[in-house]
Amino acid sequence: MKKVLPLLWLLLPLSSPAQKQQFGERITIDKPVYENLYIAAGTVIINAPVHGDLVVAGGTVIINDSVTNDILAGGGEVTINGHIGDDVRCVGGKLFINGVVAGDLAVSGGRVHIARTAIIGGSMIAGGGEVKLDGTVKDFVKAGAGDMQINGSIEKHLDCRSGTIAINGTVGGDAILAARDIQIGPNAAFLQSVRYWADDRQTDFRQSVRNGQAVFDESLQMETPRWEYLGYASALGLLWYLGAVFLFILIIQYLFGGMMQKAGASLAGNSLRLAGYGFLFLVLAPIGIAIICISLIGLPLGMLLLTAYISLVLLSTVIAAVIIANWVNIRYKKAWKFWNLVWTSLGIFILLKLVSLVPFIGWIAMLIIVCLVFGALMQHMQWRKQAQRI
Repeated sequence: MKKVLPLLWLLLPLSSPAQKQQFGERITIDKPVYENLYIAAGTVIINAPVHGDLVVAGGTVIINDSVTNDILAGGGEVTINGHIGDDVRCVGGKLFINGVVAGDLAVSGGRVHIARTAIIGGSMIAGGGEVKLDGTVKDFVKAGAGDMQINGSIEKHLDCRSGTIAINGTVGGDAILAARDIQIGPNAAFLQSVRYWADDRQTDFRQSVRNGQAVFDESLQMETPRWEYLGYASALGLLWYLGAVFLFILIIQYLFGGMMQKAGASLAGNSLRLAGYGFLFLVLAPIGIAIICISLIGLPLGMLLLTAYISLVLLSTVIAAVIIANWVNIRYKKAWKFWNLVWTSLGIFILLKLVSLVPFIGWIAMLIIVCLVFGALMQHMQWRKQAQRI
């Protein structure tokens, strides 16, 4: 069991002299950070300036102070209240942007809200179940959502294709609108021409188009591909999913590149033994966690380990893709750099998902692959332990 439980910490950052990394159940940054900051935790609160990049993954993420450079964030609920000096890329369940973003904003989530106080200095690309823009975007906006609401100001052009679109704000450039239903509010203003498509063909733009005209464009008609065969209700849903996967691949390869490389090298060893190790991990880890939880003293630790175990299982295909990409790099002597490994991992992930769609045979194949990669990780941890003894 001592060899099984350490694997549960895979998703949590390891120490490195090149940047500051922290992990835990709850992390609060109260002092300025003068380097890049990488955090993985259940709850993350940033109350002090970060003079560098911020890469963060957590259940709840709240950024109350400034970040000098980029933000790459993923979480159940992400709130940005501070001033961000460069770009923001964020994936999550609920995303709230309340501060100033000097660069571009790229967001995807179940619910996305750009508050009235928010100013986006560059462009905005957004996707989600519900996207609401109440703030100001200095450049263009490109969006796709189930429900899109624009009450703020877009200084350049707008390209929006959604289920429903409600506009009660200002668009400074040309606008392209495509939706089943388009609603134009009394405060809406289009300063250039509008091309649109809607189911009823009779959208009333009132007097909102100031320096052009609204033209119905049949070529903008939205077609519904049969993405449900791949397990997704729409192409946009597929893009959200792949965006989240890409974010996790990026974080795992960046923070655990050395571990992924060694695990990939291990795949060339005894496959049966590795699969056995991985299977034992999948079976014994829940038992070990249950034993820890029985003790009232060990309950908090048990719950933390249970969360890590569930996260590992949910991300098993992502982890497998990263390890296999590293194996390909070593096996065929490709000498790939970071971004080559990231994009290859994404391609392998898509291939693994397609394999998993094959009834029974695909499921068995995926179980074997997951056991192999977890076994490779465990064998790497055994090596580390033996090396420490020497």
